[in-house]
Amino acid sequence: MRKATDLCKVSFIKQLNGDEVKALIPRLMSIVSRLSPRLGARIAWYLWFHPHGRKNARYPDGADEFQLEVYGHEVKGFTLGAGEPVLLLHGWGGASTDMAPLAAALADDGYLAVVPDFPGHGDDRRNRTDGFRMVATVDAVAHRFGVPRAVVAHSFGAVVTFGAFLYGGPERVVLVAPAARGRLFLEVFGEMVGMKGKAAEIFKSRFLAFAGPKYMDILDGNGDVPGADIMILHDPEDDRTPFSDSAEYVQRRPATKLVEVPGTGHKGILRDGKTRAETVAFIAGS
Repeated sequence: MRKATDLCKVSFIKQLNGDEVKALIPRLMSIVSRLSPRLGARIAWYLWFHPHGRKNARYPDGADEFQLEVYGHEVKGFTLGAGEPVLLLHGWGGASTDMAPLAAALADDGYLAVVPDFPGHGDDRRNRTDGFRMVATVDAVAHRFGVPRAVVAHSFGAVVTFGAFLYGGPERVVLVAPAARGRLFLEVFGEMVGMKGKAAEIFKSRFLAFAGPKYMDILDGNGDVPGADIMILHDPEDDRTPFSDSAEYVQRRPATKLVEVPGTGHKGILRDGKTRAETVAFIAGS
């Protein structure tokens, strides 16, 4: 099994756009960081909060688009089906349509699937994003559609779920290939973009002050949704988020159900039949 830090490096590489950009950023940042550590840290700060992931594919048939305002900017998403609301959250650099297969399965089972795009994700290419804006998006969705019966979160969406429901709310939570230790991504990020030495220290210090101790505790893998039953679905060979982190989370929270979904990968797991069946059954309480 590959080292967790190596898996995170793969993740950040895949978020950057274009082969030429991927190659140039570390080289340029290495030079800038040596010449002006503060400028290097500022550039890294921009890169961290502007992931520029994939644009949305077409919404699934029968879906209705909705708009919300978060931090003064429009955020879009879609709903599918009718019934009790179930919130589906994509990962960092992802898009709402990543969750379409699970949304369709839940809609078929009698739920209202509510699937937002986080700021700076999907078709929103202009705005910055961060954990607070993501949590604010969840708050806005809950205000519009009501507290969800359940949450299904992919990758970094797990961190957002823990931040949004610090004091409880949903009865059931499904974490798909979760980024259980978000701090690990922070530690590797500087190396991936070529930020070294003093620049890395400035960036880390600024980020710790920005996030605050409560959210850094979540990023250390100590997140929870009080009162909720939690299930984790994860491919043991996931090349982005380490399966070992999910196993460690279950050790800290023994009531958590861990289901292996081998051979699916970090994104393919969202389209897998076992993932759909396990998610629907778990949310239904069976």
